[in-house]
Amino acid sequence: MTETSGRDTTAKGRPGSIWLRGTKKRAVKQPLSREQIVRAAVQLLDEGGVRNLRMRQLAESLNSAPMSLYWHVPTKDDLLELAVDEVFPDPPARSTPGDWSQDVKAGAEGLFDVLLEHAWMIELMGSHPPVGPRALAHTGAVIRILEEAGFVPPQLDSALSAIYYYTVGAALTEVSWQTMAQHSGENEEDWAQRLGPYVELTAAQDDAQSLSAYVKRSATSSTGQRFHDGLECMVHGMERMRSLPS
Repeated sequence: MTETSGRDTTAKGRPGSIWLRGTKKRAVKQPLSREQIVRAAVQLLDEGGVRNLRMRQLAESLNSAPMSLYWHVPTKDDLLELAVDEVFPDPPARSTPGDWSQDVKAGAEGLFDVLLEHAWMIELMGSHPPVGPRALAHTGAVIRILEEAGFVPPQLDSALSAIYYYTVGAALTEVSWQTMAQHSGENEEDWAQRLGPYVELTAAQDDAQSLSAYVKRSATSSTGQRFHDGLECMVHGMERMRSLPS
């Protein structure tokens, strides 16, 4: 199996995404399955992140030889793309007709929770667009919710982008704060309290007090509450946009 750090370029003209290629025919039954390999990779990614995922280590966890993985997953890039789709959340279920905002929020919150649980997804989504079956099912469900609520292009497209951009961006921000606090050996609240004086000294005079107060408030509010409150603001804006002429 080829380990690469960038996108797959091993075959000229071959689609870069594993989802856009045909399935390789197997003449001999293999002891491993793609599903087993991907699930094991997810566990290793949860434990050590993308940089620490090694194909040899993965093979050892499956009691197999590294080359045996090649029959199912040609490259490490392919494996990472499969892993992202493996943990993508289930599509949001539609609730009471007419309550589209609750369904949209459920879809966003489900994705946000998964991104925090599997923080390596955030890094990978910058280079591995989520176009696998589970990701497409999630996006398709959100589109149907918006369509049934009366959104039409271009407002529908803008609303869809806002949902995913906000969710992924919020998760990235939360993970970066949590990671920095962990590296400092402190909890998030203690680290933010130390950050406050630095902000007051470094920021422009007119902004320092407000920025410092914001940092302290953020440290004392829960991750879920911060995300939920921002999501509420966005949904209210989407409601106003829905009534605009197309």
